[in-house]
Amino acid sequence: MTCSSQNTANRSEDVAPASRLKTDTLAASVALLLAATLIQRSVGFGRGILFCRWLSPEALGQWEMAYSFLLLAAPLAVLGVPGSFGRYAEHFRQRGHLRTFLERAALWTAACAAAAVAIIAWLAPTFSTLLFGSGEHVPLIWGIALVLASVVFHHTLTALLVSLRMYRIVSAMNLAHSLLFAATALTALLWQPGVAAIVFGYGLASFLSGCGALAWSWPGLRSLEPPPERLPHGDFWPKLLRFAFFVWLTNLLSHLFAIVDRYMILHFSGMNAETALEQVGHYHSSRIVPLLFVSFADLLAGLVMPHWTDDWEAGRRQDVGRRVNAALKATGIGMAGVGVAVLLASP
Repeated sequence: MTCSSQNTANRSEDVAPASRLKTDTLAASVALLLAATLIQRSVGFGRGILFCRWLSPEALGQWEMAYSFLLLAAPLAVLGVPGSFGRYAEHFRQRGHLRTFLERAALWTAACAAAAVAIIAWLAPTFSTLLFGSGEHVPLIWGIALVLASVVFHHTLTALLVSLRMYRIVSAMNLAHSLLFAATALTALLWQPGVAAIVFGYGLASFLSGCGALAWSWPGLRSLEPPPERLPHGDFWPKLLRFAFFVWLTNLLSHLFAIVDRYMILHFSGMNAETALEQVGHYHSSRIVPLLFVSFADLLAGLVMPHWTDDWEAGRRQDVGRRVNAALKATGIGMAGVGVAVLLASP
C-alpha cells in the first residue's frame, strides 16, 4: 500500500467514528423500503381513486398537467446537482470533505430553486398557456411556483439521505408525505373542490415531511467534522458539474418522454383546451395501476446506488460488477413475471 493510500484510509477511519450519521445495511434498507412502500402505495392508490371520483375530468386533467410539470421542473431547476449525491457523497466523505460537499450543494440548490420560482412567477401567463391551454390560470401558476420550492426541498433532502444510506428516515419521510398529502388534499377538496386544493395539499405535504426528516437527521448532519483542509473550488465544481450535467440531461430526456403525451393531447389534438384537459383526465385515470410498479422500480434503483458507490470507492469493483449483473437479471425476471400476471388476470 502506498503512502497516499494509507493517508486516505486513515483519514476515512478518523472521519467515520467522529460522525453520528448511522447508515443502514442493504438488507435492512430493502426491508424498510418494502414495508413503507406497501403502506405508502396503498394510501396513494386510494387517494388517486378518490381524486378520480371527486374531480371532474377537466379538473383531473389540470392536476395531471400540474403534477407532471412539478416532476419535470424540480430536478431540472437545480441543474442535476442533487442527483449527484448518490455518486459523490461517499467520495467526499472518505476524503473528509463531506461537510464542504453538502454546504456547497445546498447553497447551489437554494439559489437555483429561488431563480426557478421567480422565473415561473414572472412568466405566469406563458406557463398558464403551456400547462392548461389558456392564460386564465395565472393565480394557479403562482401557487405552483411556490409549491415547486417545496418539492425541490423534499426531493433534495431525499437524495441526500439516500446517498448517506439513512433509509429509515427516508422511508418515514415518504410515508409521512403520502399520508399528509392524502389528508390535506382530500380535506381541502371537501372545503373547495378543484385542482388548487390538490396542489396546496401536495406542497404542504412536501414541506412538512421534509421539515420532519431534516429535524430527525439534523443532529447527525451537524456532527460532521470540519474538513481537514480547504477544498479549492477548482477541484470541486468541475468534477461535480460534469457528472451533474449528465444527470440533468438524463432527467430532461426521461421526464420529457414521460409527459410529452399529455402536452400532445393538450396542444396538438385539435381539441379546445377544456375538451383536451378532459381527455388528459381520463388518461390520468388509466395510469394509476401501472404507475404503482414504475414508482417501486424507481425507489429500488435509487436505494442500491449508494451501496454500489461505497463498494466502488473501497476498491471492491468486482463485487459491484456482480451485483449490477444480479440486479439487472432480477429486474428482468420481475418485470416479466408482473407482465405475465397482468395478462393472466385481465378479462
